[in-house]
Amino acid sequence: MHFYVISHRPGVLYHTTATNSLQVITGIPPLHLTANKEAKFIKISRLRLPTQVLNTPLDPTKYEVIQRGHQMHPAKFLIDKQITTQPLKEYPAANSTYTDGSKNDYGTGSAFCCFDEENRISSTWMGKLSKENNVFQAELQAILQAIKHHENASNRVNIWSDSLSSLQAIQNPTSPHPFGRTAFLVFRPYKIPHLHIRKIQLQLQERNNINISWIKAHTGHLGNESADVLAKRAITEGSNLEILKPISHLKYILNKEILQEWKKEWDKGTVGRLVHEIIPIPSFKLHNWSRYEIMFFSEHGPFTSYLKRFNLRNSDLCSCGEIGTPLHFATSCILTESWHFKKPSDSNILQWKLGILKNTGSRTRLKQLLGFIIDNDILINGPSSPL
Repeated sequence: MHFYVISHRPGVLYHTTATNSLQVITGIPPLHLTANKEAKFIKISRLRLPTQVLNTPLDPTKYEVIQRGHQMHPAKFLIDKQITTQPLKEYPAANSTYTDGSKNDYGTGSAFCCFDEENRISSTWMGKLSKENNVFQAELQAILQAIKHHENASNRVNIWSDSLSSLQAIQNPTSPHPFGRTAFLVFRPYKIPHLHIRKIQLQLQERNNINISWIKAHTGHLGNESADVLAKRAITEGSNLEILKPISHLKYILNKEILQEWKKEWDKGTVGRLVHEIIPIPSFKLHNWSRYEIMFFSEHGPFTSYLKRFNLRNSDLCSCGEIGTPLHFATSCILTESWHFKKPSDSNILQWKLGILKNTGSRTRLKQLLGFIIDNDILINGPSSPL
């Protein structure tokens, strides 16, 4: 059994809270579960070894490889002038190509559309990615496919994207995205380059007639809105495209596994049961309980009923003659009447506690109540037991 000391005031009071309760309240998983998660992450992402996650074997070759540092000499990285990330006064649709990516519960879509000199769509492309792929990948894939579409063009090519993060990543010579991997168009007999940023950088390096610029999303622009519609359609109508899963998906399933294991341990625990009633399902959410709320709802605090357990009081009776539980001080004790709450029925205590946590005024009153009990410890709880 492990306990974490919240406060120790010699001669006044001593109170602790179970570590597992504090972990759930703060949204910090147990150390051994976090260590196991990190070990699996390194095993899959760095060592590229098969690993069981959520009771299913995970193939590391299905995930991107993160590389660090320069993949080409900085002096040879000359694509800065081909990428614009600043807002422009005009965003012409004529003779331009617009790209976009989209994701929903059904999958991920990637698309681009080209406009001719009369602002008419002359060609389009739609790619259907898996649910595991993210919007960032879809945006990059659309840009890559747009570049490939214009690879034989001799005149100036203008490509527009509303993904500022994608353009900034392409502009970064040390971007940590993989290099030289491949993806496959399902039902097609040939390979296409994966959406890796390195591939896009090389494509631009070889074709200095291609410019990529940023356009603000959802402004009603014809080109951008047309690409957005195509990207949404691509989720169900696009050509099936298989690319490596992002590292973010690996982190997602590892977090899912840690929450499942944490829930099992939290349910089987023998301490912290009062907090378990309020927070039955652990998560990474910080519940933002104050010190006073932790003491009150865990019942580990300046209460005669608790102090007696540590032999810091000779009796569990409050000075008013009743057992000094948190509920007693909050609803019945005549010494704390100024901060009383309406006493709940036995069957409604949990809802009563949840109601306090949801109401700012009630939380403030609870803090004042606990502050009064701490400041008037001997008056309320009686003198300390001799050690």
